[in-house]
Amino acid sequence: MVKKRVLILHISKFGGHSRAAFNIKEALEYRQPDIEVLNINAFGYFYPNTEKVIDFLYILTIKHFPSLWGKVYDRDSIVKFLSPPWQLLNYLSKNRFFCFIKKFKPQAIVATQAFPCGIAGYCKSFYKLTTPLVAVVTDYYPHRFWIHPEVDVYSLGCPMAKEILVKEGVKESKIKILGIPISIKFLTSYQRKEVGQMLGLNLQLPAVLIMGGGIGIGAMEEVALYIDRLDIELQIIVVCGKNKKMYKWFEKNKKKFRKPLFYFSYIDFVHKLMDFCDVIVTKPGGITTAEALSKNLAIIVVNFIPGQEERNVNYLLRRGAILKAKNVPEVGTIIKRILKNKSELFYLQEKAGENAVRDSSLKIADLVLKMIG
Repeated sequence: MVKKRVLILHISKFGGHSRAAFNIKEALEYRQPDIEVLNINAFGYFYPNTEKVIDFLYILTIKHFPSLWGKVYDRDSIVKFLSPPWQLLNYLSKNRFFCFIKKFKPQAIVATQAFPCGIAGYCKSFYKLTTPLVAVVTDYYPHRFWIHPEVDVYSLGCPMAKEILVKEGVKESKIKILGIPISIKFLTSYQRKEVGQMLGLNLQLPAVLIMGGGIGIGAMEEVALYIDRLDIELQIIVVCGKNKKMYKWFEKNKKKFRKPLFYFSYIDFVHKLMDFCDVIVTKPGGITTAEALSKNLAIIVVNFIPGQEERNVNYLLRRGAILKAKNVPEVGTIIKRILKNKSELFYLQEKAGENAVRDSSLKIADLVLKMIG
């Protein structure tokens, strides 16, 4: 019997694209333990030196010049300007990608970012490959670089994303609304008491979780300090992600906090923390938001990046699933209000659950396995 093989393509070791790829791999191996899944950082594989520069420039831009990112993100003029070099990049990458395909022999290709999706699509067209290509969009609003005639199926996070792609000419038959892929760990619920005892958290106080995605971006120190000054009893839990500088800041300044403070670096038990907490303050990245929705958290977003995160916010605001704060003081105002007004807190938690797709990665895995046959 031929062993099933799936190739998953993402870019960068940071952020949601790589986490989405890992989550899909995890779900495929859960559904079929003997499957061979290869998870590749396509940018790092094809252009390792260039990737380091791109990662540096991207993080620099979204940290210090977010408005600049918003001005160029998915604009008609920018899409038109970048299309020729994008196509050239696909052409230059095709031979190496084809050699890789011949060696690994995947029966399906999954892309969680538009760049490797374009390479795979171009290679399929150039070499007349029949390997199915699944594009998994990790935000609620897909940008136009995702669109490629060789994509067999688009996996989207919400019905609005489907409307956008259909308007851009994608056939409805190619579109599935399966949710943004989160880890299958989020399917398991943990009792608050169990999590609190395991991590030494305060079981008597409401908990506010502060996150900035896997990279740990945002004014999380400022948010934590402001919340600490609120005249309401609560505890603060911060996940710094891979931001070592931020973790060291909390380590150095923990004695300044009057309220109970707990801080973590990059962890693999965010799902347990979310089961413990009442409210999350976060940037609205697709993966983090989908995780928080799956755990029925009251979600407050602040300091979001213009572009994909702004579009995530606009969609989820229309759905009543999040609250948007204009600045850090407003974060404090909202937290104080909803923790005192339990009916509003419960309403937000209920709306979060209504917009969650908890088994998204399993749905995507089932789709891929069905396409393999």
